[in-house]
Amino acid sequence: MALFGIRLSRKPIRGKARLVHALLVTNIFMLTLLGLFSNRFTLRGRNRFIFSRKYLAYAMLVTIVFTSIYVRQMYLDYTTAQLNLRDAVKLYSYMNITVAIINLITQMLMSKSVARMMSNVPLFETLSSIQIDTRTIMTSVLMALIKVLGFPFVLEVALIVQQKRNEPHLKWTWTLYNLFPMVISNYLNNCYFGAMIIAKNMLEALNAKLKLQVQQVNLMQHEDNKKLYSKYYRIQRFCTMADELDDLLAKYKMICSQSTDYMALMSLSIVLSLICHLLGITVGCYNQYYTIAESVIGKKPYDAFGAFINLVFLTISILELTLLTYLSNDVLTETRLTGIILQEMNVHEADWRYQQSVHTFTLQVVTIKYRIKPMGLFEIDISLINSMLSAVASFTLILVQSDLSQRFKQ
Repeated sequence: MALFGIRLSRKPIRGKARLVHALLVTNIFMLTLLGLFSNRFTLRGRNRFIFSRKYLAYAMLVTIVFTSIYVRQMYLDYTTAQLNLRDAVKLYSYMNITVAIINLITQMLMSKSVARMMSNVPLFETLSSIQIDTRTIMTSVLMALIKVLGFPFVLEVALIVQQKRNEPHLKWTWTLYNLFPMVISNYLNNCYFGAMIIAKNMLEALNAKLKLQVQQVNLMQHEDNKKLYSKYYRIQRFCTMADELDDLLAKYKMICSQSTDYMALMSLSIVLSLICHLLGITVGCYNQYYTIAESVIGKKPYDAFGAFINLVFLTISILELTLLTYLSNDVLTETRLTGIILQEMNVHEADWRYQQSVHTFTLQVVTIKYRIKPMGLFEIDISLINSMLSAVASFTLILVQSDLSQRFKQ
């Protein structure tokens, strides 16, 4: 199967892996088009992705054009006193322009590292050996599409509505000018989000196989089964299951190591994105307060339209943060569940070969201690959203107190 002339595996891609292949090829095409990918695919040699000077030149061209256009616009807003940070659209646009430029530059610098990492991932071989439920795949694809396409669509609608009200003489296509930096700045995070969805699905399938093996092992050590089967058959069966367990261990290590390596490459983009969401949510909450305060205390007309546009951007930032933290927490939960399942195995009367495999698997789970920690700064799990919202509440409270003190002094 080939899409855009690319087939990402030397072996035939069959079954549910075809959907993943189509999405992955489309993703690589979009990364290259946006100037975020300076490598090309090849079936020659050991490495599937190799550094390309032509793609690097194109990425440099995209970076120079993007920077010159949008930095010039920010400079003009500053010189004409239109740099209004209380405007949710402009603030969100300025932050995303900055992050997009940093992402474009860092991806060019890390091109060879990205090529090595992508060449070493046995994705389709792993997918073909692990049976993932169709419903799980479709649910995951739907969630990814909501984040990748749904959120930008909502922002585009909000931009069109705002432009029709404030600048009705302009065409709606001008809103794409403001949307484009948001797409580039979030695209790497969306790639990481999709990779973590795949990792979660593979871990779920791996744990399902592990649970099935626990049932079989515990059943084989039951007194009735000991009488039913010969000692030679039981030894042979334990050896077969030990080989299967070793294979599951290899897949577990691959998932953890490759997702950690990918996190290392995407860590700067993720940290910058989280900072943008933190600032965006803080300013969004303050703007909602400010609109109400101007109406109640300042006796000015309530700007319902401005509050609505601000609420849209505020909601998108909260949803982006929530989806990332919940997905990361699910992945961490699945890795911990693997160790819990191994503890449920009764290996007291199992063959020594199988006991050795169980002990090795358990030791690896304890040794790996899988964590999602970008740049070693903080761990992304369910507690992160509580920390972020607490920080937002603290910053917003400081801004509100400062504003109220200024109002009552007057």
